Amino acid sequence: MPNRPARPIRRFFTTLALTFAAFALAAFACGCGGGGGGGSPAAAFVAPPSATPSPTPPPGGPLTLSQSSAAFTLAGATITVTASEPGYAGAVVPDASACANVASVAPPSATAPATFTITAHGSGACALAFTDSFGQRATVSVGVTITQGSIH
Repeated sequence: MPNRPARPIRRFFTTLALTFAAFALAAFACGCGGGGGGGSPAAAFVAPPSATPSPTPPPGGPLTLSQSSAAFTLAGATITVTASEPGYAGAVVPDASACANVASVAPPSATAPATFTITAHGSGACALAFTDSFGQRATVSVGVTITQGSIH
């Protein structure tokens, strides 16, 4: 005849083993390893995406200049040019690098509508470019012919 006090102990350990097996199977099935590090964080810990700023719309028209050409006959002579653009109130930047020793422009940057002063320096011809922050360009053709002096 079996030993009666051993039956409840055997039942306890059998139930414990089955319960452990059930939990292990459930953990394996749902992918809950409980291990540390590695892998992606749980969805509950993912930060929401940040809002993407909408781009600034381009201005309503082209960059235009008050004149397309400037002719000088005297070193030091100046002329003013106004750069404007419908719906645009940003920076306009001149590029006088093609006009070295022929002409210069000031100021180096201004807010549209912007007034710039072109100053003649020496004989030659060049194109003075103006650019807005959207990359639109407009140019002034500059010609300097110095006719001063004496003939001996």
